[in-house]
Amino acid sequence: MRRALVGCCLAAALGLGRTTVAKADPKPLSEQRSNRYYYLHSSLIVTAAVATTVEELLTVHHGAGYDLGRFGPDDSVRENFSAASANLSDKLLALNLTMPLFLQMSQGFDTSMGNATLIYTEAQILNVLAANTSKILVRRPRPYTHSQDPRVRAFMDRQGADAYSSFYSAHSSTAFTSAMAGSLLYSARTDELVARHTVWGLSFLLAGMTAQLRVRSGRHYRTDIWAGAISGVAVGLLVPALHRVELNRVRGTELLTAGGGFAISMLLSEVIDFCGALDVLHLCGLPRDISVPLQDSGLIRPRWAIAPTTFSGGGGLTLSAEL
Repeated sequence: MRRALVGCCLAAALGLGRTTVAKADPKPLSEQRSNRYYYLHSSLIVTAAVATTVEELLTVHHGAGYDLGRFGPDDSVRENFSAASANLSDKLLALNLTMPLFLQMSQGFDTSMGNATLIYTEAQILNVLAANTSKILVRRPRPYTHSQDPRVRAFMDRQGADAYSSFYSAHSSTAFTSAMAGSLLYSARTDELVARHTVWGLSFLLAGMTAQLRVRSGRHYRTDIWAGAISGVAVGLLVPALHRVELNRVRGTELLTAGGGFAISMLLSEVIDFCGALDVLHLCGLPRDISVPLQDSGLIRPRWAIAPTTFSGGGGLTLSAEL
């Protein structure tokens, strides 16, 4: 059901974006825009960043607010806690965020890259502002706050207001904003169909994994990541559309690939513990559950790291390790 919901929202958002662009002639990313355009959107980015910072400073001590009543999909994860899953979701989010930028770099440093970077940055900062505002208004307690384990209770006390910032998932919305906006901007710039399909599929696969790890970690309910995914897809589509990016370049098969990547990540997460599966690479580096003493993730140095990089023939990923 949730995969169908996100798939419908993806198709609806793309249709709305194409309608928006149809009302004004699309502009290729290679086209130089006016100085007014750059001043306006740079100011918007700075304003949204300042607004988000002010929100954080003014609400640093807020308590619990609204919590959704009994709901089956959420009830089953109500006492989840996994420091390792939270740690891995942070790493995947960093990959989600930076991969679109490295993909743009792989196409060359020119006007197209400058325009794409501006649009991508604006989408991300508006997404963060929306997610942060929602967290402050709703103040939903995170799933782990319902645990009676004294170690989890002690962890909750150290988190302060963050323990009541569950709705909706900023990790999920940011990952899906990256997937949608990054894939659109990449398709708008290159004619390499194999690379484009790979980017769409991999981006949504990683976004789905990031979202599901937030549930496994006890930081979010399923409804939190569903709302985050829908919000991220919408922002990642509408911001490029309003910038008149050539959305008509996107092929239906690219959207199908994106949906497949997302569905695979959602299905796998229900039967596989990602951290357990990746133990051989030590990618989590923290306890997976509360059966062992908890540790703060900031005290653990990761032994392995994955990062996007550029090669002479395009973009890719590198894996490094401490031996």
